[in-house]
Amino acid sequence: MNKDLYNSSKGVVEFPKEMREHMRICFEKANCDDSNIDGFRRNQELQSQETIDYKQLKRIKNFFDGFTGNQEDKPFILNGEFKMKNWVDNQLRRMREGIHQTKQNKMDTGMQNQFIKPHEKKNFIDVRKSQEHQDTLSKYDVQVTEALRKINKLISKL
Repeated sequence: MNKDLYNSSKGVVEFPKEMREHMRICFEKANCDDSNIDGFRRNQELQSQETIDYKQLKRIKNFFDGFTGNQEDKPFILNGEFKMKNWVDNQLRRMREGIHQTKQNKMDTGMQNQFIKPHEKKNFIDVRKSQEHQDTLSKYDVQVTEALRKINKLISKL
């Protein structure tokens, strides 16, 4: 499902003015001059963006999911605090639910399973020997026959 959101118009959402203003406030609150702090550049970019894509949302979510500090740390503040975390989680949930619902609706109207990638079965009419499946008896059939022939030769000589 997520692959449907990458590089598509479905994977872009409006970044509301309220959230852009919140990012500006967080930037001032952090009072940070070091551009190497995690979230510094992202915050500056988000202050002026009117849309945000799926990849960026995933990166922000990844930051919050992996963040182990406390809420007074500058990276947490620069990334938008809990308000941004909740907004990103809600946007990702809505986007995924939209894709899921679209596929479910297609299936409900009679289309084949939309949740699996379309593919074709391999044509097994012209199969190379290396692709042929052999049961265990066939694998050893030649070896067993040769061994039996040698044993019979030895017995006949006695």
